[in-house]
Amino acid sequence: MKPALCVGVVSMLFGVQLAHAACPKDAVFLVLSDQIRGYSLRANGATEPCQVLQGPLTTLMTAGATVIDKKDSFHVAQFLTSSTVDIFPRKAEGNEAPSRSFMLTTTNDLLSIAVDSHLNDFVLTVRPSEAGVLVAPANSSGPVSNAIHITDPNIVQYVSIAIDSDDNLLIAGYDVRGAVIIDTLGTSRSITSPPLLRSLTGSKTGLLPGAGLFARNNITIAVDPRTDELFVYNQTSDMTQIQVSVFAAQANGDVPPVRTISGPATEITGSGLPGNKIAITSDGRLLDAEPNLRILAFAPGARGNVAPSQVIEDSTPGPVTLGGIAVRSSGGRQDNGNDDAQ
Repeated sequence: MKPALCVGVVSMLFGVQLAHAACPKDAVFLVLSDQIRGYSLRANGATEPCQVLQGPLTTLMTAGATVIDKKDSFHVAQFLTSSTVDIFPRKAEGNEAPSRSFMLTTTNDLLSIAVDSHLNDFVLTVRPSEAGVLVAPANSSGPVSNAIHITDPNIVQYVSIAIDSDDNLLIAGYDVRGAVIIDTLGTSRSITSPPLLRSLTGSKTGLLPGAGLFARNNITIAVDPRTDELFVYNQTSDMTQIQVSVFAAQANGDVPPVRTISGPATEITGSGLPGNKIAITSDGRLLDAEPNLRILAFAPGARGNVAPSQVIEDSTPGPVTLGGIAVRSSGGRQDNGNDDAQ
């Protein structure tokens, strides 16, 4: 067999068909408890994954929220079974161990993660006694006993975080009334004592009231890497109303979204637990993770009850439950504050 043909060779690992080649630069990834599956952003319809990370060496058991940093490494937060965040290189494939891992020794309720341009990890924990955001310094490994604990007095139930283009931390959750609130803290100025820069909340936002079940990920926030527009996946606690609300960059106060995506034509369903529900590409496409290994993509500027412009459906066997999503794309900063690969 010629070496050039080896790229197309596939094998079986733990019942999963694996391609022996990393995904292209522009790719989207589903995070499914014990595995990560990647797909080309150009894929449409039934497709096989171009990259699968799975096996005992990965230590992935309850992988949930995941972000891709400026060096294209995966930062994967494990939920409940451990307090671990695992970091894998861009081309991690098959039964490959993480390049490093760190443990947040005080908690294992890790629901959301973001990484700033300095490669500091911001990890949201929802355990009541430690609720807030723990910041692990760049290149942390092993037990992290010196993590910085950021709390927000406006929020009583934390749900999702993101980092904007200025390296400021956005925290989404619910206030004492059960209303959605999204605060921006000035972590670009100070990580230890970040000032409150903006607070998005109120009836004009149209954000759906939630709360109820502990740790339910019924909000996911993501920042457009090109425009800094804020995308907010939000739903009612009974999942009878579901929408993605898009706000202008640095939206503040009780202001309406610039557009909302919702309705039966969108095919967007209720959120799972844990993991990011949405991600934004560098060209402004909204990506939404759905059950049965499906990813819905919406064109830049999409609004209303609109059908997805692209649907990626994994044609190989795998978990049917909803997983988290992460995206890597060229042409600008990546979702949750990530830059192009160096």
